[in-house]
Amino acid sequence: MPARSATGRKALASRSKSSVALAPRIFGVADIGSNSTHLLVAVTDGERVEPLIDASHSLQLGALIADRGEIGKSPAAELGEVLAGFREQAMSAGAEDFAVVATEPLRRADDRVEALRRISSRFEGTVAVLDHAEEGLLTVLGLRHPHDRSKSLVVIDIGGGSTEIVHIAPNRPPRSFGVSIGSARLGGVERDDSPPSAKDWERLRAAASAGLGGVGLLRARQIVVAGGTATNLLRLVPSTLLDREIAPEDLAEMGEILSTERASEIASTRGISNRRARMLPAGISILEALLRHTTASVAVVDRGGIREGLVVALARSGADWRSELIDLVIP
Repeated sequence: MPARSATGRKALASRSKSSVALAPRIFGVADIGSNSTHLLVAVTDGERVEPLIDASHSLQLGALIADRGEIGKSPAAELGEVLAGFREQAMSAGAEDFAVVATEPLRRADDRVEALRRISSRFEGTVAVLDHAEEGLLTVLGLRHPHDRSKSLVVIDIGGGSTEIVHIAPNRPPRSFGVSIGSARLGGVERDDSPPSAKDWERLRAAASAGLGGVGLLRARQIVVAGGTATNLLRLVPSTLLDREIAPEDLAEMGEILSTERASEIASTRGISNRRARMLPAGISILEALLRHTTASVAVVDRGGIREGLVVALARSGADWRSELIDLVIP
């Protein structure tokens, strides 16, 4: 295998320290996504975030929305019970606050108001339904690796139901927006166990390109990708785990692996779920399309994301985090 490019490593630099580190505190957060609802309990000083508890519960709300347009009474009640359990875990671990956010499924649900009422009544708390811009900015705030924000940077979160994009350029406010394509929504969950055929790849790539059709060229020195889809793609080519970079040739190799192995084989040999394995072809198609819309040659995969960002936001701004989010991202 040819030597790996060092482009991404050279672009990494110290994270801005313009904000003063705070005394360590513990927070619990949960986010309701298309595939799963996740819990993170972490200690933070307002800059660094280290997890104490990282758990998830699969409800596949995105599939419910795609099938019937709404979440429904029973799933909403179940989700409320899950969040009540998450809150108890967080408080038992010493969290001083517990916050819940929701993304694409609750943005799209026809019964959003009723579902939120049922969810909140079960765990006796509120759910903040994020817009695309807020979701993207929280992802930027939650990046755990150092990235040089003095140069143009594109941060992308490939989720199950949508993809958030944040373009950061020097001396400009961040531009944050989302597109309604995700690794599950693009058709990954409905796939059977068979490897994708040439026609499957053609369909996925066409759908990804169409979904990004309104996104112009994003000029950036570096593209940073967050989210479970990108992290799982690294497992297909183990050498990419070392520097967490994905170049076009890596995507080609990943595609070849997915084209020759069943999803169940991918899952058992890479330590991921069958459902996640079935979404990887869609994830590759989205990442390929995103790279064509930027001037960066490689993507760097970051371990952080929306939950880590929410922990930092709570530590920095408390209950006012939504109104201060842009200032938190670009202090």
